Order: sequence, then C-alpha cells, then structure tokens
Amino acid sequence: MVSNKLVRWGLCLAAVWMLTGCKTGDVTDIANPGEESPSEEEVADDSSADIVKVASAQSASAFLSRATFGPRMEEIDALVKAGNYNQWLESQFAKKPSYHLAWAKNRLKGVSRKGYLRDNPEDWREYSSQMDDVQRDAWWDIVVNGQDQLRQRVAFALSEIMVISRIGVLETSPDSRMSYYDLLVKNAFENFETLLQEVTYHPAMGRYLTYLGNAKADPEEGNHPDENFAREVMQLFTIGLYELNLDGSQKLDAQGKPIPTYSLQDVEQMAKVFTGLTDQNGAFFSGDGDSSHESRTKPMIPHEEYHDTSEKIIMGHTLPAGRDTRTDIDDALNLLFNHPNTGPFISRQLIQRLVTSNPSPGYIRRVASAFNDNGEGVRGDMKAVIQAILLDREALEGATTRPQVFGKAREPLLFVSHLFRAFHARNEENILTQGSYRLYRYNSYNFNGTGYTKQEGPLESLTVFSHFTPDDAPYRLKKEGLVAPEFEVFGTHGVHQQLLGLINKDGFIYRTFDITAELKLNAEIALARAGKHDELLDRLDILLVGGGMSQVTRNTIADYIEQQQDLLSDEERVRHVISLVMASPDYAIQR
Repeated sequence: MVSNKLVRWGLCLAAVWMLTGCKTGDVTDIANPGEESPSEEEVADDSSADIVKVASAQSASAFLSRATFGPRMEEIDALVKAGNYNQWLESQFAKKPSYHLAWAKNRLKGVSRKGYLRDNPEDWREYSSQMDDVQRDAWWDIVVNGQDQLRQRVAFALSEIMVISRIGVLETSPDSRMSYYDLLVKNAFENFETLLQEVTYHPAMGRYLTYLGNAKADPEEGNHPDENFAREVMQLFTIGLYELNLDGSQKLDAQGKPIPTYSLQDVEQMAKVFTGLTDQNGAFFSGDGDSSHESRTKPMIPHEEYHDTSEKIIMGHTLPAGRDTRTDIDDALNLLFNHPNTGPFISRQLIQRLVTSNPSPGYIRRVASAFNDNGEGVRGDMKAVIQAILLDREALEGATTRPQVFGKAREPLLFVSHLFRAFHARNEENILTQGSYRLYRYNSYNFNGTGYTKQEGPLESLTVFSHFTPDDAPYRLKKEGLVAPEFEVFGTHGVHQQLLGLINKDGFIYRTFDITAELKLNAEIALARAGKHDELLDRLDILLVGGGMSQVTRNTIADYIEQQQDLLSDEERVRHVISLVMASPDYAIQR
C-alpha cells in the first residue's frame, strides 16, 4: 500500500490553484492573465514550410507531450538528434494507422469455441457483454505502444469533439464503437469535410444521435423528423452557436450582443436533410430486422421513400426540392464545412485539446487560416491544421512568452498514458473464461473502469458534450476571463490517489482489479542506488515535466527524499519521487 504520508505529500504538491489550499511556496498564479501576448508584428504568421529547430531536450519533451500520449526518453533523444520538428511530423504523417477493430479481431481467438474473431464476426453480438472491455484494452495498448502517436492523439481529440459514447444505446455494441473510433483514426490526417461526411454516415453516430431510421414528417400521424443530429452537427461539430471572427472572437450586433449562427427554423430545416438513412440490416426503422456486425460498422445507406424531398432553406441557403438523400446530405455538410465559423471553431478546440486552454486570438487566427487554405488552395487539410497548431510560435514558446495563461490541465487519461509510456509499462496476458473454455486471451494492461480515471474513459462521456465543454472553468478562472475545461473531470484530489497507487504497485489496485502494468525503472533505480538524486530529478524533469519543474517543487521533493532516505529501498525511493513529480502542479499543467 502507498504510505499515507506519501499521499499527503503528493496531494499537497498537486494543490493546483484553489483546489485544496495546501501551500508549497510561491507558485505562479495562472488565474492572473498578466502580460499581454506578443503583438501581431512580433508573432508573424508561421508557415509549415519553415524548418522549426529543436532548441533542447526540454523543449523536445514539451512538444512530444502535446503531440503524443506522453514522451519516452528515447523519443526525446531522437527528436533532439533530428534537430527539427518538421521531420518528426512528416514521419508521423507517414506512419501506418493502428486500428482498434483490427486489434481485437486479430487477438480474440476461441470465442464460442471457434477461431479468430476476424473469421467469426457475428460473435460480437452474441458475446458483446463479455467483450465490452476489449474496446478499452485495445485503446490502452495502442496509445501506449502504437508507433502512430500523433495520429492517435489527434483522433482522441476528435473523439472529444464529435462525440459518441458507450453510455447509452451503444453499450452493447463494442464493435460499432471501435469502428467509429477507427474512422477518427483514419481521417485524422485527411480533409475535414471527408471526416464530417464519414462521421455523419456511421451507424454508431446514427444510433447515438437517433437519426438512424429517421423518417420524413407524416402529417397524418403528427410526426416530425428527429432533430438531434441536425442540432449537434451545427452546435458541436462545425460552426457553434455564435458567429465568429477568424481569431475566434464573437461577432456582435449593433446592440453589442452575439449573433446566433442559426435559428430554430434552421434546425427544423436541417432535420429534414437527415431523413432516410438507416443501417445495412435490410430494414429502415431502428430495432427492425437483425443487427449484424456489418450493419453496426458499415456506413448507413439511404431508403429514399423515407427521405424528405421538399425544399429546405438553411441559414439563407436553399436546397432545392426533389433531390435524393445523399445529395441533400452532402450539400448540407458542404454548407457547414464552408461556413466561415468552422475554421476558427474547430481550430480553437483542437488547440485546446493538444496545446493550451486559452490560446491567443492570433494563435487561433493563424490555425484557422491554415484550415481555410493550406497554402495550395485546399480548405480543411488536417495535416496543415495540425502543423499550424504544433509549430506555432505560441505553442513552442508560450510557456516563456505567456507564462501566466499558457498551458492546459492534463486530462486524467493522459496522466496514466504518460506514466505507462515513460516507464515502458509491460502488458501481460489477459484471459477470460466462460464455463470450461477460454473466451479470449491476449496481452493487455487490464486497465478497465472509468472510476480509475475520474469518470473519463475513451468514448465514455456521459453526454454528447463530452467529458467537458470548451468554455468551462472553475469560478476563480472564469472571473479572469480564462477557461480550464479539464477541471470538469477532476474531483477534490483529482487523479493523484490513483496515480500514486499505480506507480507504487498499490496491492489493492493491482490485485483487486488484476492490473498488469509493471513499470521499467532500471535507469532511475541506478541513479538512486548511486545516491545521484539531483541527476534523478534532472532526468524526471525532462522526461515528465519538459524542464518545467519549479524550484519549489524540486526543493519539496528533495526535502522528502532526505527525510525518508534511510527508511526506503532504492526502488521505493524512485517510485516515491516519480509519484511526487507527477502529483505536482508543475506536472498537472501541461506546458
């Protein structure tokens, strides 16, 4: 068990801003915006064609914390050796995607006493409850060990914007959820319009937002088309509620009020567009016919007799009468894709998910400009958007140029993924038996249950608004005009009690839940054994904090080591030091 004293030290170090009231010294108050961001003349529009050099191991680590699920020391060293970020990005763009559904199909053998799941896909339905954890197992293995780190990190960000969830109608369809996540992985580097189209036609989204089997109005029955997707595709997936300038600021009318992007009538008209779609099970209405693996994972198809063919007027644009389902849908999505809001609306959220919660207007404008035109006249090029986000001067230098507002609270999942990646957590065989035979066996971390991560799991948000909303923040930050969305999923002590347990092999956590995540700590233990605690802290500063460990945190941990040195083994000392670094405010805020 983790000692109570270590927990108290860790929780005190992790008292970010207002959460607990513990004090470790004078920590910069991020709630105070402080100095203005550099002027537009000082921050010239960055070009992805420019070679951006790696300044140091610390800056390489900070970059990788934004672009991966947490850097490893050998990855930091390789990036420093390469000398520039552009080469790393091009290498990641070329990596073969790691797909979750393929992961499961190629590993699950013995389901219903048969061969591999890939050869018996209908077993997904028969054994859906037993295979529910497979989605999480695949996700954890890929984000920790997959080589396509940037693609997976962007897909995760997209999953928090274009939300479906295990909570609700998709609970018994793990194959559908994994197929949807693979869609995000596939399109992470493609064009945003293609992504939007494929999201719209996926049966998981059709079921989640209830437009699968959505029929045109029936005046005799008094029925109207379902409006769920019509509303959310505008509000959450593309243009947002209010008209925006290119820099993400709201446009105001003559009375100084925000200008709505759409009206209730627009929602009603848009709902008519998304009629006539259903899955490939041979029936139209949801629940009719047999559900198959194909119907849960292949794009929805139109049944024209149920599509509303009347004229539709949406935000001042007319979709003529008499057209088929696909034409109406494709034109409506194209309208949203080309709306001037889409660039800044999506760009800001991707910046928030990857880099900083409070990007400057100039940062948003530069990324939105890349969304609007990749330099070759192409709109929606996701590679150009990602390059603009990660190579922007504010992303690379914001910790120095905007120290009091730059950065983002790490999500609970990212604490754990970084721990597992940084210390090469080993996954072990996971076997599920049913009766006298094995249902499946494969290597995994067996890290299941959202209680581990304060109710945050991949594709497990409680609502379509994801685990948090882009504009939310604790009251103290809101007063300063700042946001901190990730705090919506943090409890009083955040993720740290669990984190310390994972690092220190807490018997309750490991034995009770059969977690298999043995950390490789050879290099760190060697430094502790030699009494090189300063070098140990230097190493962890680069590996975990990107060189951002404050003197306050370093002194606090050094004091702890001195007090406990004669009471701890070398390995215990290392585990405790890692715990305290990762429970510190310096680590809690990704900078």
